[in-house]
Amino acid sequence: MLPNCWEIKKCGREAGGANVHELGVCPAYPKNGHSCWIVAGTFCEGRVQGTFAQKQGTCVICDVYNLYSTSFGEKKEEFKKYHPEEYEECLRFLRKEGL
Repeated sequence: MLPNCWEIKKCGREAGGANVHELGVCPAYPKNGHSCWIVAGTFCEGRVQGTFAQKQGTCVICDVYNLYSTSFGEKKEEFKKYHPEEYEECLRFLRKEGL
């Protein structure tokens, strides 16, 4: 099974997580755990982030992005195989953004 971003980053923003009371449940939870970069409002680098355009610089150096990026991720084939709907949603987002 591929770990979700909240498992990799240990942010505690998943339902029942340690930081939910302070920061709220992450908008990537539960359906974008392998494509959190396409979701505005994720918690990265110690703060809540904006849109992909605003956080792209942070995303490209992130472990999660480098694992699951649909263009070059180390685990992109597993992402596509085990989470096809999320993978396709990510591709649609990237096309819409012109990326």
